[in-house]
Amino acid sequence: MLVYKNGTVIHTETRPPEEDEVVFLRLLSPTKEEIEKIIGEMYHCHPLVVEDCIYINRQRPKVDTYKDHAFILFSGMKANWLLHPFGVIIGKNFVITVITQESSTLEGTREEFIQMPDKMQNPGLILYHVLDRCVDEYLELVDGIEEKLERMENTLYHNPFMKKMAYRIFDMKRKLHKVRRLFVEERNVLGTLMHSQFPYTKDEINVYLMDVFDHLNRVVDSVDSFRESLTSLLELQVSLKGDRMNEIMKTLTIVSTFFLPLTFIVGLYGMNLQVPEFHWKYGYAYVWGLMITVSLAMGAYIKWKRWW
Repeated sequence: MLVYKNGTVIHTETRPPEEDEVVFLRLLSPTKEEIEKIIGEMYHCHPLVVEDCIYINRQRPKVDTYKDHAFILFSGMKANWLLHPFGVIIGKNFVITVITQESSTLEGTREEFIQMPDKMQNPGLILYHVLDRCVDEYLELVDGIEEKLERMENTLYHNPFMKKMAYRIFDMKRKLHKVRRLFVEERNVLGTLMHSQFPYTKDEINVYLMDVFDHLNRVVDSVDSFRESLTSLLELQVSLKGDRMNEIMKTLTIVSTFFLPLTFIVGLYGMNLQVPEFHWKYGYAYVWGLMITVSLAMGAYIKWKRWW
């Protein structure tokens, strides 16, 4: 537990804050008994808050306001597009975070408070820094997705017949749909926190929360843009496949067209009949010359028609 008092931050055992203190308490994978004891008995939070913290993985982003505290559920970013929910309980002079697993977001925020104590001057400021770090990680995710889409587009141009491309596109669209739903709900959470009736943030903090809100708006807009881009990529793959198939079929057709008259000539002279050319001294050379001439003539005609 971190305690801010008189411009300094100190570590101390878990306890309720005094009047001139601001507390930041991080509960990592707490048991049911620890939640009931610390949140329910020590900090006197509402029973519904205790229940939400116990079953935190079943909750969606929200803000619940009670008499002397509020419960906020937000999400932190893990690797491979995974989001982990965590709860924030904010009161007059304390902020408690409840997480089910290690989080670089909250750990980094905690280290930041130790190095820069002024960031713990009031609960609203603490809340801002926690949410800001989460949204910054969302922005990193967005930048990574943009680079991935560019690589997929380049791969698609070079190899439109790549079998796994459609699967990758559908898989990314499904993940984007899931994270977008959470981001939109979290944007609504931030809108509630900036409302004048929310008692634990001041006007000067709302300015910072507005910045986080704008960043989250950018994330949602980017996700929407990525979903459209993925749909366009899928359509592009189908179009490129069709174009490439047409090119292949055109090439095969032209090659077959070259051999069609040659097959006729060979078949004509392969009949079991007495053909005058059989008795010519240069009959064999004549047939070869005829086939070469026909082939060159057909090639010139196809080129003149711009079929190839």
